[in-house]
Amino acid sequence: MEMADGNRLLLIVDDQDVVRHTLKLCLKNIEYENVVEARDGREAKKVIAENDVDIIFCDLNMPVEDGFEVLRYLGEIGFKGSVILISGEEEELLSSSSNLARLYQLDILGSVQKPVSAGVVKKLIAQIETSRLTRLNAPPVPVLSANDILHHMDVGNVKAFFQPQMDLATRRVSGLEVLARIVVSDSEVIYPDSFIPAAEKSLDLIQSLTKVIIKEALSEISQNYQFLQGITFALNISAKVLEDPQFPYWLNEVVVDYKIPQENIICELTETALTHEQTTVDTQLLRLKILRFKISIDDFGTGYSSIAQLHSIPFDEIKVDKRFVLDCISNLKSRAILEQSICMAKAMGISVVAEGVENRDIENFLISIGCHIAQGFLYSRPDTIEPIVKYIRWTQNMLESG
Repeated sequence: MEMADGNRLLLIVDDQDVVRHTLKLCLKNIEYENVVEARDGREAKKVIAENDVDIIFCDLNMPVEDGFEVLRYLGEIGFKGSVILISGEEEELLSSSSNLARLYQLDILGSVQKPVSAGVVKKLIAQIETSRLTRLNAPPVPVLSANDILHHMDVGNVKAFFQPQMDLATRRVSGLEVLARIVVSDSEVIYPDSFIPAAEKSLDLIQSLTKVIIKEALSEISQNYQFLQGITFALNISAKVLEDPQFPYWLNEVVVDYKIPQENIICELTETALTHEQTTVDTQLLRLKILRFKISIDDFGTGYSSIAQLHSIPFDEIKVDKRFVLDCISNLKSRAILEQSICMAKAMGISVVAEGVENRDIENFLISIGCHIAQGFLYSRPDTIEPIVKYIRWTQNMLESG
């Protein structure tokens, strides 16, 4: 396989001469000759500033400035190349360091322990082309301004998409999560990362946007309700929206208008949102409960206040964040968090939804540990209401005929 690319500059950052020498030999064997070296983070930053570096092998534990400082610097400058972490530390520390580097939005090809072998280096380098093609082919993420969002709301481009949630015991669709999209044309759909952060900077805008999405969703649900009876509908509610004391009453009026039972509506709050002006949030959640809406903690396990909140607020559901679901087979920590979350929720009589279910192995594991509901690409990607209704009817027909 042709692996080398003479135009690429590789940087090895390590304080040990023998490690740099060994790596350089490994790279030379797969025809990578354009390699420079640095003995610590300070030297590395100077090399990166003065050269167009494509690939960096970076040690974590170094004198003067360590690898963590290099990662911070790479994130600060928006480094677009690939990074491979190397260290003599235990594998768990390397894995955690890789996760940290991804928070800097760096392309982490992997992490390897010392002593580094030629086979490991070759395997990691072989991933570079795939990683580069993925990033090159990915469409740029647009960043919308407040005026852009207002325009899309005015012309009716803000749409509700839906993603099914599967009851793992009955194999039936038990719920739909409502997700916001801006649909410019059949070929151009703008995702929430491009507009929700900007909307949340303005109280009026995020409240208006949330209400538009909810009304869009409830209108679609109402028109197809004959096929959706008994299904729950999850709405994402930000802490900003709950700053309006009238929001629970507005929501109640809307669901009554569309003739959808309040107990079929689940209001999802992210776990981090629960720390936002706690008395205000708690008051609003209790208002929603009195009005017979259900309450869910989204992204469970990513914040620090969840257990205290479960104690003080009568939640109906927790949604375990997909980061703990995606690698629950291979990562012992993810598996433990997932198992203990389900165990605690069951003891409290709370339903559990696992997000990010992408294959049957994960689904089978969730079933084995007693998870109630699964959501993810294994079942369906988010879509408009028509194909989702077809999917629901298909699953029902399969169960009835089988």
